Amino acid sequence: MKWNIQKRLLVLVLAAGILSFLTMSGLSFYGLSNVRDEMKKLGDDLGRAGANLTQSMVMDYLKKTLGEVAKARAEFIDRETALLFSKVKILSQTMTKIASHPEDYKPVKLLNPQFDPVFNTETYFTYGPDVKRYGLSPEIEREIAIAGNIRTLLKPITKSLINYKCSCYVGSKDGWFICSSVFPNVDGALPFEESEYFDYDPRERPWYKTAIAANGPVLSDLYNHFNINDYQLLGCSAPYYDASGNVAGVVGIDIVNIDIYKAIDDTTIGENGFSFILNKDGEVIFSSLKKGSLIAVEGGRDLRKSPGQTLAYAATQMVEGKSGTMAVTIDGEEYLLAYAPMKTIGWSFGTLTLRKDIVAAAQKSRDYFFNQIETYSLHLQDDYIFMTFFAAQVAFGLLYILFLSGNKISERFVRPIKDMTEGVKEIAGGNFDKKFDIRMGDEIDHLAACFNTMTDGIKIYMEKLKKETAEKQRIETELDVATEIQNGMLPKDFPTREDFELLATMKPAKEVGGDFYDFYFIDETHLAITVADVSGKGIPAALFMVIAKTVLKNFAISTHNRDGLAEVVAAANDKLCANNEAMMFVTAFVGVLDLETGEFVYVNAGHNPPVIYHAEENHCDFLDVEKNFVLGPMDEIPFKEQKISLKRGDLIFLYTDGVTEALNVAEEEYLPDRLIAFMNSTDCKADLETLLKNMRGDLAKHVGEAEQSDDITMFALRFKG
Repeated sequence: MKWNIQKRLLVLVLAAGILSFLTMSGLSFYGLSNVRDEMKKLGDDLGRAGANLTQSMVMDYLKKTLGEVAKARAEFIDRETALLFSKVKILSQTMTKIASHPEDYKPVKLLNPQFDPVFNTETYFTYGPDVKRYGLSPEIEREIAIAGNIRTLLKPITKSLINYKCSCYVGSKDGWFICSSVFPNVDGALPFEESEYFDYDPRERPWYKTAIAANGPVLSDLYNHFNINDYQLLGCSAPYYDASGNVAGVVGIDIVNIDIYKAIDDTTIGENGFSFILNKDGEVIFSSLKKGSLIAVEGGRDLRKSPGQTLAYAATQMVEGKSGTMAVTIDGEEYLLAYAPMKTIGWSFGTLTLRKDIVAAAQKSRDYFFNQIETYSLHLQDDYIFMTFFAAQVAFGLLYILFLSGNKISERFVRPIKDMTEGVKEIAGGNFDKKFDIRMGDEIDHLAACFNTMTDGIKIYMEKLKKETAEKQRIETELDVATEIQNGMLPKDFPTREDFELLATMKPAKEVGGDFYDFYFIDETHLAITVADVSGKGIPAALFMVIAKTVLKNFAISTHNRDGLAEVVAAANDKLCANNEAMMFVTAFVGVLDLETGEFVYVNAGHNPPVIYHAEENHCDFLDVEKNFVLGPMDEIPFKEQKISLKRGDLIFLYTDGVTEALNVAEEEYLPDRLIAFMNSTDCKADLETLLKNMRGDLAKHVGEAEQSDDITMFALRFKG
C-alpha cells in the first residue's frame, strides 16, 4: 500500500520528533549524570578538607582548655597556700610580741579538755607527757595563761578556714600546746580521745621540727595525725621568739589532705582523667589516681628519674616552674598532660586526659562533618532522580520546550558548583576575603555559608599568627639588649700586676642570668672580690643581680675599713631584704685580700665552698667556710667572717653551682668530688686563662650533648706576694 503525502509528512514529522526526543533525552541524561558526578566529587573533596580542619580545631581547643584548667587550678591552690603562709607569719609575729613582752598582757583562762567540752573554733590548751609527769608548775601555768591571749587571733583564722578540717596552734619549747580546731559538719564536741590531748608532745611533731630547722616559715611534708592513719596533714609552720631572740616555740596551721585531694580531683576531664601535684623534688605529693606510676607514695619518688622519657622530661619541666601541654606515656597509656607552676611554694599542678578520649572527641566532630556532607550528597541524588523522572513524563508533550530550556536548566544547576570550585581555588591561593553569594534555596546555600565562615576563621587565625610572630621578635630583640647590658656590667678589664692576678668568666643558661662576679680596690692595698648566684634565671634574676652587685660594692667601699667584712655583708643583706616581696635570694662569697701581707678575709653567705691551691704543697682542698644564711629573704641576721694567710703562688678558685650541678644527658651531676679531683690533676701553676680553659673543657666533657641547665661562673685569684 502506498502512503500519501499527508501520511509521509506525518511519519517524517513523527520520526523527526521521536529522533529529536531521543537525542535530547540522551543529551539531558548525559548532562545530569556529569553534574551528579562533579557534585559528588566536589562534595567528597570539601568533606575531607572540612573534616580535617574541624578535627584540628577541636584538638587545638581541647589542648587550650586543658592548659587553662591546669593554670587556673594551680593559681587557686597556690593562692590558698600563700594565704596559709601569710596567716602563719601573722601568728608568729603576734606570739613573738607576747613572748617578748609578757608584762603587757593579762592572764587568760583557756578551756581544758580534761574538764571542759571543746567545740569548733574554740581555743583550748594541753601539755605533753613531760609536763604531765612532773606536774603543771606555777611558772608554766602562768606562761600558758599569758600565751592564751593568742586566742583573739586563732579563732578568726580558724573561722576563715571553716570549710576545711584544720587546726591553728601554738607549740612551746616547754611542751605545752594551745589549739583551735575545725571539723566541718560536727555539731557536738570535737572528736578527740583523751590520749590525743594529754599524750601529745608538740616538740616531737614534724611541723615543729621542720620550722625549727628552717628558722622561718616553712611548708612541711605530709605527716600522719596523732594515732590516726585514715588521713594525713599538710602543715605550714614558723618559729616565734622570746625577748632574747631565742626560739620560744612554733606556730602553725594544719589542713587535712582529703580536702586537697578533693580540690585537685574536681579538675579532672573525662572519665579516665586525673590530676596530681609535684613538689620541687619531682615527687608526687597529691594525686587523684589510686594506682600506677603517679600515686603519692611514702618516702617520695623523683619522676625526673622515671624510665619513661616523656614522663621524666615532663617532670623536669614542672620542677623548673614551666607551664604548657605535652603528650606523655604513663603505664603504657598515652595521655595529654597540661601543667602549670605554683610559684609561692615551688610546686607544680598537672592534669592528664587520655589521648584516645581527646582523639575520640575530635573524631566525633569529624564524623559529624562527614555525615552532613553525605546527607547533602543524598539530597543531590534524590533531586537527580526526581528531575530525570519529571523530564521523562513531560518531554512527550513538551519536546520543543525541553529542547529550548534543557541547556538553561543544566546550566542553572551547574553554575553554583563551578562558582564554588573557582572560589576554592582563590582561597587556596591566599585570598581569604573571597565570599560566596549563592542563593539557591537549598543545601548549596548552607555549604556556601560554611565556606564563608571558614575563610573568616582562617583570616583571623592568620592575623593573630602575624601579631604573635611580631611580638616574639620584639621580645627576642629586648632580650638581646638585656644580654648586652648585663655583659657590660661585669668587669672585663682584668688587671696585670706583679702582686696578684685574676680572671673570671660567666656563661648564662638563658639570654640573661642571675650569676655575677665583681672585683674592686677598697684602698691601695686591699682587693675585694665577689662571686654570687641569684635564685632563678632570666630577667627577674638579672634585675636582682644588678641590685645585689651594686649594694655589696657600695657597702664594701663605704664601710669596710670601719666595720669589717661581716658587718658589710649584714648591712647589704638588710638592704636587699627591704621591699623584697618576691622573696628572691642570692648566695654569695665575699672576700678581701691584703696585697701586702697575703691575709684573706672572707664571708660565705650560703655559697659553694671555693677551692684553694697550696703552691708549696702542690695540692688543692676545699676552703673551710661557715654555713652563713643566704642574702635577701630575712634581715637582721649575723654573719661570721673567716681569715686565712695566702702564700706566694697560692690560688683561690671560686664558682657557682652551675659547675658542680651541671647535668649530662643521663641527668648525672658534675659533683664537688670530680671538681677537686680535676683541680688536683691539672696544672694549677699555669696561667689563669689556661686553667679556666682546662676547667671548662672537663665540664664540657661531662655535659656532652645535654643542654646547659644553670648559669656557669668561674673566678680565679692567684696571690704572687
